[in-house]
Amino acid sequence: MPINVLSSAMDVPDGWVNTKQLYPMDPPLAVEHLVYEVRASVFDHWRATEFEMWTKGEADRFPGFVGKETWVKDLGEWRQVSIVIYWRTLDDWLGIDPAWLDAQEARFAEIVGADNVRLVSAGHDDGHHWFKISEYR
Repeated sequence: MPINVLSSAMDVPDGWVNTKQLYPMDPPLAVEHLVYEVRASVFDHWRATEFEMWTKGEADRFPGFVGKETWVKDLGEWRQVSIVIYWRTLDDWLGIDPAWLDAQEARFAEIVGADNVRLVSAGHDDGHHWFKISEYR
């Protein structure tokens, strides 16, 4: 027998109505997911530099860049940062000039300090890619 998740016993504020909707992504968006650890002492500097060089750097150059989310977790001496970037298509993302990426990475490491940031994982390291198929908000 199915469980009635939305039972009348749920405590819902008077007059509140859920207005969220499901937004399908058609076509799905390609998802780039990167996880870094950033030394806490330089986090604010890293954040400002990351925005200028990477977020705006990609958004201003690549029309396939749809958007980006940045999440952070305090680990004490380090901050773990999860970056989720949405691309219109996988070809838009993979078509970025590797020379541009290399130059950006070198410049970024010089400005922020290579010892202050370490890549923990990239969601596509296994050769498979994630795709966003819907959003509920």
